[in-house]
Amino acid sequence: MNRELPDSFLALTFKFKSLVLKAVREQGIDVVPMEIQSLHLINRTENCTAALMSELMDRDKSQLARLIKEMSKKGLIEKAKNPNDTRSHFLGLTKDGKAMLKRMLGIEAELIQKMCTDFISRTSRSI
Repeated sequence: MNRELPDSFLALTFKFKSLVLKAVREQGIDVVPMEIQSLHLINRTENCTAALMSELMDRDKSQLARLIKEMSKKGLIEKAKNPNDTRSHFLGLTKDGKAMLKRMLGIEAELIQKMCTDFISRTSRSI
């Protein structure tokens, strides 16, 4: 296997994450990377729980508990009792959480478009 491919992929993902955070800061949005990742995860996961998030995000449960508490305080997520397990809650996005995710998706789509355009432009010049 070509060792440059994983390195290139890691560099690309790091660059994308950095550009997203820069755009978020420039727009004055108060959100941290784990919150962005959590918004995406909660949105696409039916009956999402803290335990499932911990597993999928490879984070310890206490770290996730603090994250969930902070996101609840910001009004981004809400908890609903899990009817199958009284010890856990289902997590969902609030109206503000959905609006924040929509903003994140817009920022990400813009950056992907720009990165693709730059890539095509650079590639066509070298041919």
